[in-house]
Amino acid sequence: MRAPTRVLLVSTYELGHQPLGLAAPAASLRAAGHEVRTLDVAVAPAEQERFDDVDLVAISVPMHTAARLGVTLAAGLRRARPRLPIAFYGLYASPLRERLLADGLADAVIGGEVEPALVALADRLAAGGWASDECSATPAFPRQAYPVPDRHGLPPLDRYARLRVGDELRLAGYVEASRGCAHRCAHCPLTPVYGGRLRLVQQASVLADVDQLVAAGAEHVTFGDPDFLNAVPHSLATAEALHARHPRLTFDVTVKVEHLVERPDAVARLREAGCLFVTSAFESTSDRVLDALEKGHSAGDLDRALAVARAAGVALRPTWVTFTPWTTAGDLLAQLDFIERRGLVAHVQPVQYAIRLLLPPGSPLVSRLRDERRLGRFDEDALTFTWASADPRLEALQGELAGLVEGAACGAHDVEPAVETFRRVKAAARRHLLGDPRPVDVLPQPREAVPGLTEPWFC
Repeated sequence: MRAPTRVLLVSTYELGHQPLGLAAPAASLRAAGHEVRTLDVAVAPAEQERFDDVDLVAISVPMHTAARLGVTLAAGLRRARPRLPIAFYGLYASPLRERLLADGLADAVIGGEVEPALVALADRLAAGGWASDECSATPAFPRQAYPVPDRHGLPPLDRYARLRVGDELRLAGYVEASRGCAHRCAHCPLTPVYGGRLRLVQQASVLADVDQLVAAGAEHVTFGDPDFLNAVPHSLATAEALHARHPRLTFDVTVKVEHLVERPDAVARLREAGCLFVTSAFESTSDRVLDALEKGHSAGDLDRALAVARAAGVALRPTWVTFTPWTTAGDLLAQLDFIERRGLVAHVQPVQYAIRLLLPPGSPLVSRLRDERRLGRFDEDALTFTWASADPRLEALQGELAGLVEGAACGAHDVEPAVETFRRVKAAARRHLLGDPRPVDVLPQPREAVPGLTEPWFC
């Protein structure tokens, strides 16, 4: 009998939650008979001895921050263990394929639905060899019978972000009921990889995963689907079955603006099933910017989405791409005015005020900006193409806000109140864009405890 491949699955960052990017492939690899260990360097040190006695290191890169950290980790590991096979897998693996292979950081790059390819890679290693080019091709999207994620060996939930409701903190878990997205927003990293494909995770697998999270102490779960209402019957059935199984459990979801507007009935049903808040990518209050990003909604839809959420009794937490190549000074001031006048100051995480459009390889916006002669070089460290605003005042403002919101978001015991952070953001915007150095006031905001997770980052 062949010896199993000893695989070390490594996560560098997953938005502050216990990494599903380790638990899901661990289940498939273990079911295939391989020996799996896991390491989340977001909460545990990447000590060299952790990489001893393994046949393959596979680094999960589901998002931009994870990819940057993963590249740094792989570079150090390559120097220390030059013969150890390294694979990258996840959403950001495919767009970075050429760089990872050319720099010798990866022997295999796996994108799309990664579990079958990871198992095939481990099988080949167990059989005595492999051809790395077979594992570094176009992403594959087979329809799978998803096993229940195997969370054995992962750090406990108390090492990760929690749900905050007023002064109360609750342990939180993370699951997915679907992968990919039926939409093709131009700035979304899913678009160049999934290309509008959607894969549904079987309800039984989702519910069994929630069962084990609840057994581990979770009182709340995040559905990390890029858009929970991509497949309404599946999503509502899953949420309602979850509520029947765990009536006290709460959850949050991410939903596109257009789906909020189109399906107020679905939002109401989610609230009845225990949904506390909805994250929605508002992105901008400028129709011109929304058109460039191909968001599928208009600025006028933002108020409609807010009305749907409020009618259902669900908190809505908008996210923004505050700085884009098409954003004007007027656009930015209008966005801040929208947030203030709609009473959304406490709903917006401070980091959102400094978000700058990322342009990874493969983004449809790369060719558009190249045609517009506004595309800069590819930044090897930041893993994004660069661009500059036509208005130098916006560039200066973004630099100041990046430091301002980092100081507000970090610091576990001394986080600035949301209104004070907003006041500073508004003052900086008026100083840079209007030449107005005077102190600013903020309109009275609703005195409400807006539920949310303690992890502030979204990219």
